Amino acid sequence: MRKMLGMIVLLLLLSACGNSAANSGKGEVPELLEVKLTGPEQVEKNESVIVKAAVTYGDTPVDDADDVQFEVWKDGDKDNSKMIQPKKENKGVYELHTAFKKDGLYIIQVHVTAKQQHNMPKTNIHVGDVKKENSSTEEETSHH
Repeated sequence: MRKMLGMIVLLLLLSACGNSAANSGKGEVPELLEVKLTGPEQVEKNESVIVKAAVTYGDTPVDDADDVQFEVWKDGDKDNSKMIQPKKENKGVYELHTAFKKDGLYIIQVHVTAKQQHNMPKTNIHVGDVKKENSSTEEETSHH
């Protein structure tokens, strides 16, 4: 009798777990946090530069991201990267205003955390007299 009662309890527990798992995935696909990073490809030394990160969740602009930071470094020198807080514009756009003092290839990566997701695309900017070559890093990286 105890074995039968134990089996019934076990079956009830298993069926309850199965139902909650089935109910949690009712075909609802979560939206993805998208970040479109735009800026110039080539600038002169000491020229004012604006790089924009347009953040959306599905089709909705994200004005209330948990964290947005731009990381900037010269190609081959990521150990000396700088994290810069952006200027928040409207409609989910965050802007980096900067200038570069030396010629070279610079990588800009924005780190965005919002809606329990993280996305970090990159872009390259050629400053001054530098040949346009592939950098030692990938053009764009994204993590969801």
